[in-house]
Amino acid sequence: MRTLAAALLYISTAGTGALCAGCGDNTTPGTELRCAGGASGVLTAGGQVVVDDAAAADLRGAAIGAGAATTVPATAVSIGCAADLVPPGFVALGPAVSFGPAGTWSDRSFTLTVPYKAVRLPATGGRRHVRVVARRHVGDGTPFFPPVSNRIIDDADPQAARLTFQAGELATYQVVAEAEAGTPRTERFAYRAIIGISMGGNAAMSIGLSHPDLFDVTADLGGEPGPSMRYTLAMIRDYLFGGFCTADDEAAGRGAVGQLCLDQQRPARRDQFELTSDFEHMIYQDGSGVGLTLRRDLYMKAARDLSRALSNPALYNPDHPYAPPGVDPAYFEQPAAQRCANPIVLADFFDREFNPDGSRAVITFCDGNDGEALGLGVLDPAVPATNPAEVLLAVDVDGDGRRDPGEPVITNAYEPFADVGADGVASAAEPGYDAASNPDPAGDDYHYQRNPRGTEQNLDFDAGEPYQDVGLDGVAGTCQHGATPPAGVSRCYDVGEGDGVWTLSPNVTRWYENDVSTRLAALTQPQRDHVRMWFDAGIRDFLNASVSANAGAGIISGQFGLPLAVFDGFKVLGDTRSENTYDFTNVAWEDLPRNGYLRYGNPDASEADIALGDGRHVGSAVQLINRATSAFAWLDKQFPGGDRDDELGAGGILREQSFVAPSSGRDTPYALFLPPGYDKPENAGRRYPVVYFLHGYGQEPDDLVSLSAAFEVYMLPSNLELADRFQKFIIVYVDGRCRPNLDGVPVDPTGDRCERGTFYRDAPLGGPAQMEQNLLDLVDHIDAMYRTKAPEMVEISP
Repeated sequence: MRTLAAALLYISTAGTGALCAGCGDNTTPGTELRCAGGASGVLTAGGQVVVDDAAAADLRGAAIGAGAATTVPATAVSIGCAADLVPPGFVALGPAVSFGPAGTWSDRSFTLTVPYKAVRLPATGGRRHVRVVARRHVGDGTPFFPPVSNRIIDDADPQAARLTFQAGELATYQVVAEAEAGTPRTERFAYRAIIGISMGGNAAMSIGLSHPDLFDVTADLGGEPGPSMRYTLAMIRDYLFGGFCTADDEAAGRGAVGQLCLDQQRPARRDQFELTSDFEHMIYQDGSGVGLTLRRDLYMKAARDLSRALSNPALYNPDHPYAPPGVDPAYFEQPAAQRCANPIVLADFFDREFNPDGSRAVITFCDGNDGEALGLGVLDPAVPATNPAEVLLAVDVDGDGRRDPGEPVITNAYEPFADVGADGVASAAEPGYDAASNPDPAGDDYHYQRNPRGTEQNLDFDAGEPYQDVGLDGVAGTCQHGATPPAGVSRCYDVGEGDGVWTLSPNVTRWYENDVSTRLAALTQPQRDHVRMWFDAGIRDFLNASVSANAGAGIISGQFGLPLAVFDGFKVLGDTRSENTYDFTNVAWEDLPRNGYLRYGNPDASEADIALGDGRHVGSAVQLINRATSAFAWLDKQFPGGDRDDELGAGGILREQSFVAPSSGRDTPYALFLPPGYDKPENAGRRYPVVYFLHGYGQEPDDLVSLSAAFEVYMLPSNLELADRFQKFIIVYVDGRCRPNLDGVPVDPTGDRCERGTFYRDAPLGGPAQMEQNLLDLVDHIDAMYRTKAPEMVEISP
């Protein structure tokens, strides 16, 4: 795979009505490309505009379609020839096609068809190598690979093939393939995969990508946090810990500090079904498919456990990765009731949003365990506040020594900056701006699909954006941590003021290390070309896993240029009328690129279907089954070769084991599935790939091991063709539960020092919960105890 830097160069010569300039020098009869004419017409909901003129030559068959919910343009749409977009190292398979009106966008995607010639594929290429490159009508004009969804290939006529996909923007698209697509090459396979669900999802992706020598395959199933840590932390800041009126709101008359200003929150990304919340109205979903009971108690536990695993993302204390500034960690050893009755009170604690003059006291606080009166997830002042927030501080607006409804919690993750893009100018201030006709003159507004390289409103700081060098508290002139306080000031809390650079909390930096963009950037290009990634997420996930995964898809495809297939549900993936009839054995996995993302949930589901779990964290019963079988079916195809023989009729063996991790001394349980026939004497020389499966929050290995029965069925002799069976592999169910603690037991400093889940990270607080290292120790243990397949160099046609 060519790097994105190479893809930023492109051939700009037009090729209308003749051989396509830049389409390559292959003029063998039947392979040359000709493009002429076009079509225009009024597009209606549920309708289509098609180029159906033989004189259009290889443009014939290009089409724009709209679904029932697509926002169609008020004016006619158009289809025409355009200048080639072919990046270096690629060949054009078809003409570049311009769809207009340029820049038209719909929250519900258009269905676009771009013609191409399958005969132009390199001799070693196949459907999996067919890709879409795009160029927008605004911005710097460089082509990129958008994470378009629901690709369908019709190449029955290799001279007049069609690639149909869904995209939200009318721009210029072209079908291309790498010039060396499918050329055999030798790669090293470790024959290990790592897959995680929920709490284990991001961990599987992050650990797998940070150890490409150990894992060939990573799968992140509904990861919490999601693959884009930058989005996830922004969502937590804006919604889970947000919703309060600021000092600026107070000055503008929108509401006073100490009240909620929900209408001032960041607008939700409605086209991605982003769910909003605030600190006092945390998301609760009644019914099925959630997997967890979303009470405030659970949110508090998860916030504490994530901070123990990755450090405190809300507040930075140079003296401790978990405790807020000004709070002695020994305070957490006191009983909860004592802490709730006697909060720590901090004076001279400045905060740009809620305490800019430092006049109000800032306190530790406890949260209410939600009751039934106002609904689960909702803060009820009538319910005793007995649940220590620990990682947060609140501004005590009325000075009564407790956090009351509306009193804000503080999040100081970075110095203030304007998220206006690398050009330093907000769209509304750019020349030519018009809210309706030209909302993004510079073309730098971020969107995961139409502009994944955009820097304006991408929820992250980019070089060129204006910032204020005032420290993490956001207030100029406050004293820095470790300095002697000036007269009249009790203590110094700020970090980073006046250092000449934009300051990001080191705690947040630790979170960002587990972002898919950070992990991919750390790899070499050959490593990125070898690793295989799979993601899934529900569009109604309570922590917006699909929005995070969407951002990850934009990173993988649009920023790094890696091949990626995105599917909106099992019906499209399996080419079936209903997800109830979906069968993974009918999926042509060999035709898909090596990276995939399945986004499940019906955008138009009924309330009854939603209550049954449609698109939620776990999903409906059918979606859960389809998620598991799809992930393992895809995973199975990533390892070359594989044992699919018939004669191994004996059932798989389940074993509950434990080992002591030599690096930490942690006594760690795990569960094990050995494939059918493993213990037969005649198979003593056979070795198998290994899949490491990481469970979710509050679970343990035994909770997932029963899935082995489903995987085993597809390894055994059946009416399946050999190619459709799962190859036989060992599955190790990895422990991520807090040990030796259980629910309801106070955190034990001799154990993992957490409550329900370790998030599989090396805890910055020390102790035995060095979970990434423990996993690496487990890999060594499994290799020593069982017949795992050794790494080898294999010639493949990628």
